[in-house]
Amino acid sequence: MKTHKHILSSACLLIAFGLTPPAFLLAPASAKPTTAKSASAATESVAKMNADIDKLIAQKKKKFEQLYPASQTDIDSGKFADAEKKLLESVKITEGIGENEPKLLALTRLGDCYFKWKKYKEAEKYYRESYDSNVQLYRGNYPVLMDAAKGLSQVYSATGKTKESAKILSDAKLTRATRYSVAAVDEADLFAAYYETLRSALGKADNAGVSKMFQYPVSIKWNGDNAKRSGTRSFRSEKELAANYNAIFTPRILELFRDTPEKDLWCRDEGIMMGGGHLWMTHVKLVKVGAKSEYKIHGMTINADLPKNISSASK
Repeated sequence: MKTHKHILSSACLLIAFGLTPPAFLLAPASAKPTTAKSASAATESVAKMNADIDKLIAQKKKKFEQLYPASQTDIDSGKFADAEKKLLESVKITEGIGENEPKLLALTRLGDCYFKWKKYKEAEKYYRESYDSNVQLYRGNYPVLMDAAKGLSQVYSATGKTKESAKILSDAKLTRATRYSVAAVDEADLFAAYYETLRSALGKADNAGVSKMFQYPVSIKWNGDNAKRSGTRSFRSEKELAANYNAIFTPRILELFRDTPEKDLWCRDEGIMMGGGHLWMTHVKLVKVGAKSEYKIHGMTINADLPKNISSASK
């Protein structure tokens, strides 16, 4: 159910798209429909408004998908003014629909356009905005960070700033290498490889393979949801986890892993999360496996109800 705050946000989106929201949306938060008929009409208006917004966002995304690749063709052909126009519109589209990652791509390509156009001041501006936004939003986890850094390095080299050219590349590599350090995961690329292997195993429903990728005993906490069933269970072996595979890795959890590549993970001191915090990898350990070191999950928190069919697990 939408709160008045959410509805006002939707109204603001309609205004931003040049449409007029229904009058009742702009009424005071305390205002309520006085009859069942007016309540029904309000519900229908909200549903129509949301459908209109979804349609407009889809149109904007389609427009971006046309403009962005076309801009590269223009750059390659030396049509820098045409590319500039397309990319500035692309940035505006992404800002209007709140899409951060496409915006970073468009900002970086704007830098590319201006650099090849030999407009170094403008190139630096857009490379820097892409770089700084990436660090702020993703702690440098979105890979385009290195593209922006390389662009800045080229600009600095072209303008005689040799030290700055080397430093920005060094800073970017360090940022990428330590992007999970706040969660006590210090070897980011090693964790990234582990995570993508885990995603692949889950995608193949490889029960045995997934079970080998955890450090035992592994503790999983469910915080509760609609049914308010919360609790923590400890799985002491691969066998115990495998026996509860379907209860733990529900369709919702499998969908999360499927739809969350490593570049979309987020972290803080309490762990590495996905799905807006639906699942947290709260303890990720670097362990010795034979002659090499690997990351393994030692603890997870899931913001869902404790499954009813968990078996043979310690409380």
